[in-house]
Amino acid sequence: MMLRGGASLRAVPVSGHVYDVPDQNTLAQLVGAATPHFAFQIRARVQSYLSALPPDHARVPELERHVEMLAWLGTHGESGGVDRADLPPSASLSLGVAPPSG
Repeated sequence: MMLRGGASLRAVPVSGHVYDVPDQNTLAQLVGAATPHFAFQIRARVQSYLSALPPDHARVPELERHVEMLAWLGTHGESGGVDRADLPPSASLSLGVAPPSG
């Protein structure tokens, strides 16, 4: 597709987009909204920001902390304060196997 001034557009897959490293507030919103379900996707995005910076950049420690926290969130998640299941165990679908006692 041709644009004014002779510039053109081409289709780029989502994985091909390059994102600038967001400012601290935007990054805090992205990471702060993370849930265990999406932690690894967000961690991958933050890791790509980290990879784009030189090793001695001032924001490297901040991004490393976010990557570490998101990895923990993705693997350990949150219990939501639930100590035990709120529903009784169901009978097994296999014949002759009793449900676990709670």
